[in-house]
Amino acid sequence: MKITKTTWIYVIAAIITLYGIITRQFVFLLLSFPLGLFYYIKDNNKKN
Repeated sequence: MKITKTTWIYVIAAIITLYGIITRQFVFLLLSFPLGLFYYIKDNNKKN
């Protein structure tokens, strides 16, 4: 099974979220990277 770049980003996002829930110290690193943007770019590249 090949793990794509998008999958790694989702795994990191889940780890950061769990860390924030457990410690109540939220890391807002992912606010600058909307996760839906990756699928939008991928879909537009397939259409062209």
